[in-house]
Amino acid sequence: MRAHEIMSRQVITVGVEDSVGDAIKTMLAHHVSGLPVVDSGGRLVGIVSESDFIRRAEIGTERKRGRWLTFLARADRVALDFAREHGRKVGEIMTTNPVTIGEDAPLPEIVDIMEAHRIKRLPVMRDGKIVGMVTRADFLPAVVDLARRVKDSSKDDDQIRGSVIAAMEHAPWRPCAPRTPTRRSLQLSY
Repeated sequence: MRAHEIMSRQVITVGVEDSVGDAIKTMLAHHVSGLPVVDSGGRLVGIVSESDFIRRAEIGTERKRGRWLTFLARADRVALDFAREHGRKVGEIMTTNPVTIGEDAPLPEIVDIMEAHRIKRLPVMRDGKIVGMVTRADFLPAVVDLARRVKDSSKDDDQIRGSVIAAMEHAPWRPCAPRTPTRRSLQLSY
């Protein structure tokens, strides 16, 4: 499967100059946890997500550093944290340089990117424009759809066990000394 097969096609965006309050209202109204941020020309310039609202001065969750930690931290890091915690515009708090994918990105690549960058959403791009969004939630229908396609789902336990053992024999994490599991060694105890 590819990105275009699982992505959400209706992408809600916010602008760089939109207020933080408006971004939050949009996220709540559409039941989304993050939004792409676009400039006046419609080009993707960032992502704003729930994590950008965790450290906020309004709710008293801004980062508290002692004098020594403030002294030891890089000045640009302290300034960036302050700006994000007190920012009033989306452009002041968003994550810049978002990671993106193309429509033909295969699912394994998408998962690798999400895990490597520790992100929950990926804008899908075509010719510099956002055409979709892939989030973790988009994988759930794909898994269900593939499970429905599995032929002969009425295999008995011995056939399933045999399939699992055969698959494990080729897995890179298999034990070094291959052995043939017996029926007794495969029984689980609870």
